[in-house]
Amino acid sequence: MRGAGAWRRRGVFAQRRSRDPHWDNIRYFSGTLVVVGHAMDQLKDLDGLRWLYVATWAMRVPVFVMVAGYFSSAAAVTPREARRLIESIMVPYLLIGFLHTLQMRYWSETGEWTFFTVNPAWGLWFLLSLMFWRVLLPYLDRLRHPFTTSVIVALASGYVQQIDVTFSFARTLTYLPFFLLGWRLGQGLFSDLLRAAWSRYAAMGVLVVCGTASWFLKGSVQLSWLGMRNPYGEGAFWEAPFAWLIRAGLILGGAVVALSFVRLVPRRRLPVITSLGAAGLYIYLLHPLVLRWYLNTWGTDWVGPWPSQAALVLLAVLIASLLALPPVRLLTRPVVQPRLPWLFRPDQPERPERPGGPDVADRTDVTDHTGGRDSTGAAGTETSGTSRPPGGTGHVGGAPGAARPAPAVPRQRR
Repeated sequence: MRGAGAWRRRGVFAQRRSRDPHWDNIRYFSGTLVVVGHAMDQLKDLDGLRWLYVATWAMRVPVFVMVAGYFSSAAAVTPREARRLIESIMVPYLLIGFLHTLQMRYWSETGEWTFFTVNPAWGLWFLLSLMFWRVLLPYLDRLRHPFTTSVIVALASGYVQQIDVTFSFARTLTYLPFFLLGWRLGQGLFSDLLRAAWSRYAAMGVLVVCGTASWFLKGSVQLSWLGMRNPYGEGAFWEAPFAWLIRAGLILGGAVVALSFVRLVPRRRLPVITSLGAAGLYIYLLHPLVLRWYLNTWGTDWVGPWPSQAALVLLAVLIASLLALPPVRLLTRPVVQPRLPWLFRPDQPERPERPGGPDVADRTDVTDHTGGRDSTGAAGTETSGTSRPPGGTGHVGGAPGAARPAPAVPRQRR
């Protein structure tokens, strides 16, 4: 049985967790803020919109990346998981990228074709980075301090000129700390803290301070800093030895604001919002196509005073909500969540290694190590391998006359 949300996985318990209203609400709010941020891309010189862009930065992509990490598994990439990576990441990346190609060809004045393979189209960097994060996570899990290591890598990458937007390499490294933070939240990190009554007031204080500071600093903040996709400069480390401090402040401050945002989003089911949040991936992947069409058709010349700025924000919220409606999901599912049974062979059960060896049911790798996760960060829980049946034999249930038992394989906790 499969859920209707954008982030899906198998299993009864996994289905229940995938429809956790708290995280569906987070998906909707963060995805909608992403649309709002992109809608004002050409209007960041207006005080109100620039303040909103700076103040909500950590609640947009960093939170969306944390959601993906929260529902990710550190288990090794199995053939079944590799199929999910292809179906839910690589194929949508190519299909939606081709839609961007057609759209840009239509609006192009020179008639040139622009194909997005190495350099992602607008917003599609997230899919490429997500694939790299998922593949790297089992290896990062082996480190003693994966989060600290990821922060060091994110800060050091700014001194390497070759790390840029190609294959979304820069953002893969710079947003990796947020992905790992979400993954650790899924393992129970800060679970008591995020449920404590006093933390609600602390989170409110953090967002108030963030909004106030953003108002006074909006003119000083270079918006390129927030993208974290460009090198610090063209010089070597010794020419700008403290350039990393700005990115370090963004990662640290962004993590605090993102956690505060997660704390303040209601955990209960909200009318309309929760059901729309299940389609957060549709909001994120489809909105650039809608915004480009709108901007090329009507433009933003009408935006000026505060009332028109508020109208633009409401328009972006409306676009995000419409993209999450069931009819839109049904129509666009072949490109956002394609299923390609004709491309892959059916899953086959594993065979015993040798006659008289351990029975297939005795293998620890028979179960899905991903816990049925969708590769895009779908909700669910991580499951361990199949446990050894009682009786000490290699046969299910310890039936007499079974083959010689294999050595016990300890469970690994991810």
